[in-house]
Amino acid sequence: MADYRRYDEVAVGDVYPATPLSFAVTDAVVDAFLAATGDAGAAYARNGDVRAAPSMLAAVYLIDLLKARASPPGGIHAKQALRFHRRLAVGETLSLQAHVVEKYVRKERPYIVSEFEARGGDGELVASGRITSIWGKDQ
Repeated sequence: MADYRRYDEVAVGDVYPATPLSFAVTDAVVDAFLAATGDAGAAYARNGDVRAAPSMLAAVYLIDLLKARASPPGGIHAKQALRFHRRLAVGETLSLQAHVVEKYVRKERPYIVSEFEARGGDGELVASGRITSIWGKDQ
């Protein structure tokens, strides 16, 4: 069980991962996202040297962010709220990091609440949000 953290080892204020995750916003990533969502992509066509990317792309990487938290299998993604602060552009590097803001037990189930930020290469906030999870069973 060394690959996972026990619920008792998680504390409010914990930051994960220690070094923010980094993702390149490329033409291929935008094209794959648009294909997966069925978007015709007219708003994301290249205009000279600039190509906008969907802000929702930042949410795709939340899965990797939650994996970095190292919770045991069997957890449940209970709730999330996302806010988008600005559009992305192809060529940017997106960085994501989260911290634990709340921890509680309800109906004998352990919960973890985290807030995350996704920032562009310029350091500006692109997206932020709050994720509530039921922690997997400690083995």
